[in-house]
Amino acid sequence: MDDITTTVTWFAEPGPQNTAATLAAALRRARELHLSRVVVASDTGKTAREVLAAFGKDFRVAVVTNAPNLALPVAKLHDYLPRFAEHKRALAKAGTQKIPASLSDAQVVELRGLGATVLRLDWKRLSTFARVDFRALERIGVAVRVALCIAVAAHIDGALPAGEDAIALAGTGFGGGGADTALVVRPAAAWRDWRVLETIARPRESPPSE
Repeated sequence: MDDITTTVTWFAEPGPQNTAATLAAALRRARELHLSRVVVASDTGKTAREVLAAFGKDFRVAVVTNAPNLALPVAKLHDYLPRFAEHKRALAKAGTQKIPASLSDAQVVELRGLGATVLRLDWKRLSTFARVDFRALERIGVAVRVALCIAVAAHIDGALPAGEDAIALAGTGFGGGGADTALVVRPAAAWRDWRVLETIARPRESPPSE
């Protein structure tokens, strides 16, 4: 392959306000590379629905969520940026103590009806496959860690075949969801052969570890 020059979007701040730009950049690069598979992290289904709408029927979309009934205490949400702090205050003012961190069974059925493959992340299987501490990736970006974890999870479940490049999308969940990171990954049968081929978009500075 010849040398490649691409455009990378470096967001000034992490967060859901970057979702539209992230999906647009990911779709553009997916078309340039003639890719057909996308994997996205989703806790509420909102970002998954946006991905399905943006990428359309030409792409196979795998949605990865957490174990059933997982919820995140509002107290743990990021507040180091003004928009995060405002979001956190609004939830607390409304009396919300926890927010969903995994899709309900009804949401899973809905997304499957829209054409997505939906699976739940199994940390034990992920750890057995990779045998690494993915948290080290948070020095690059929280959503980089999430994107790679969900891609591996999708591969383990058969949704991302080895050797077939794919788009991996994730966001800063503790900052309010959405997608602010897009990677091109190449799955492999063995973890040592996995590759992150390209960064399409991500926050320039990672938020605190989650």
